[in-house]
Amino acid sequence: MVIDLSNALKFEGSKVDFDSLMEVEKIEFMGDQYKFLQPVRVAGSVIKVGDTLQLNAQVSGSINVNCYRCMKAIQKDFCFSMDEVLINDDLSDVKDEEAIHFKGSQIDIKEIVINNILLNISMKHLCSQECKGLCPQCGTDLNIKECECRNEDIDPRFEVLKKLLNNNEK
Repeated sequence: MVIDLSNALKFEGSKVDFDSLMEVEKIEFMGDQYKFLQPVRVAGSVIKVGDTLQLNAQVSGSINVNCYRCMKAIQKDFCFSMDEVLINDDLSDVKDEEAIHFKGSQIDIKEIVINNILLNISMKHLCSQECKGLCPQCGTDLNIKECECRNEDIDPRFEVLKKLLNNNEK
């Protein structure tokens, strides 16, 4: 999503407004896949403030992710505000490591938007708070039916207590 900033670069307080739909394929991040169900809407403005430009935008859309417990596909909507400082290296000598540096009179904000999406969406997605997940032994979805597996996994630190219980039963 390329924004022409030539009007915003002219003088202090000049502003460029934008409102666009941005196509995003799927994103893989930290082992998860985020599939976008529709284009991401990005609406906002860029204002010249001193030697920098202030990018303010609202970002909204829907993603398809898997529940962390049962792996069921679920849809999650997102909407958040994004604020970034932009510095044109052709016109300014300001060295700010947290700002986004660019050259010329246009900037592609697609990567900026994707990074902000990853920062603003939840990292753990659940289909419901009551999700029971999958059986660790047979893989049965415990939300649908109970399995016949016996769960005798015991924390090794408590193994001694189990032995004491077994001795008392004898």
